[in-house]
Amino acid sequence: MSEKITLVVAAWILIAFFITGDTDLEVFFILIFIGVLITRQLTDVFTTSNLKDRIDIFIYIFIILFVVIVGKKIINILGM
Repeated sequence: MSEKITLVVAAWILIAFFITGDTDLEVFFILIFIGVLITRQLTDVFTTSNLKDRIDIFIYIFIILFVVIVGKKIINILGM
């Protein structure tokens, strides 16, 4: 099951790369984050607790990255 999840996430990363191209790296990371969240939610019934914990580590990393991106955008908007 973990191989199928890995293939789905890898395919989503490629799709996100083709959608965003070289224009905006922040949008690329946000799209990956959304894909990982959706994959985690849809495969919740079929995965073991060990695999769920490993996916959750990636989710926590992307949450931190999301907060940094949003913080930078807020600072840019406020002009500080």
